[in-house]
Formats: sequence, structure tokens, C-alpha cells
Amino acid sequence: MNTSVLLWQSNANSGSTTIMNYVIIIAAMAIIYFMMIRPQSQMRKKQAQFNSSLKKGKKVVTTGGVHGTIAEINENTVELIVAPKTHLTFQREAISMDFTLAAFGQQQDSPANEKSTDDTK
Repeated sequence: MNTSVLLWQSNANSGSTTIMNYVIIIAAMAIIYFMMIRPQSQMRKKQAQFNSSLKKGKKVVTTGGVHGTIAEINENTVELIVAPKTHLTFQREAISMDFTLAAFGQQQDSPANEKSTDDTK
């Protein structure tokens, strides 16, 4: 008899509980979006922008950790000079923005460096 009383009481209060459950579910989805999905999409966008800004002569690091200088760029591939007379071809997506920035920083994209290289020619 006690169980039927408890069940009857929970049913009487179920309207506000259902709304509260929906609010919690929506809040959890919003937290997941802003903590996981959105930052990942922003990083993908930055990586794509980095890949499109690659140019000949830029020092880069691949996802496998290979350091090199870009010798030639095609639509899908990048040819790197890793040692004298040693050229390796990689997929363009294999060039890591994070590893490159950690190893070489922003020094190659600054206008001051481009002017100094033009003056030495």
C-alpha cells in the first residue's frame, strides 16, 4: 500500500518535472556545443586557413614531425626539402599548424621579414 501512495504522488507532480527534465537536457546540449563542438570547428577553420596560406620557401613541420622547407606546392600535395638533395612529398593536410607554430612561430608571415628578404636580393 505504501508503494501505490508514492507512485500516485509522483504522478501528480510530473508536469513540472517533465519541463525541468527538458531544461536540463537542453542545457547539457548547449554546454556540449560550446565546450566541444564549437572549439573544434574553429580549430578546423584555422587549420584550413593555414593550409591555404602555405607558400614556397616557408618552413613547416608535418604531423609526423618531419621538418622541412616547402619547395613546391600543388593543389593536394606539398614537396618539402628536408636535407640537401632530399625532397619528400606530403599531402597538404599533413602540414601541422600547431607543430609549425611551436617550432618556428609567426616569423615567416610578418611583413617585416618579407621586406628584409626583398632587400637582400
